[in-house]
Amino acid sequence: MTVNVIWVDHGREPQCAPNPNFPNGVDVDLRRDKEQPGCSADLPYPAKRCGHHLVQCDVCGYSVAITTAGRPDDPRRITLPCKSN
Repeated sequence: MTVNVIWVDHGREPQCAPNPNFPNGVDVDLRRDKEQPGCSADLPYPAKRCGHHLVQCDVCGYSVAITTAGRPDDPRRITLPCKSN
């Protein structure tokens, strides 16, 4: 499966401290049920600064935007649910 990721730079530096519970980033799983089929992609980590990733599956068309802050607690991997099933 192919997942396209485009990062959109908002041109702002982070204003808040990172969440100390996630010093190595977070993995985001958008499936309601972890047994549900899905596809995953690594995100450019850490992001350069505040912005968002546009993520889309080429197979089923599911798409999402996920924000970044240019901090250690940024998302590093995303799992999308499969819309085809």
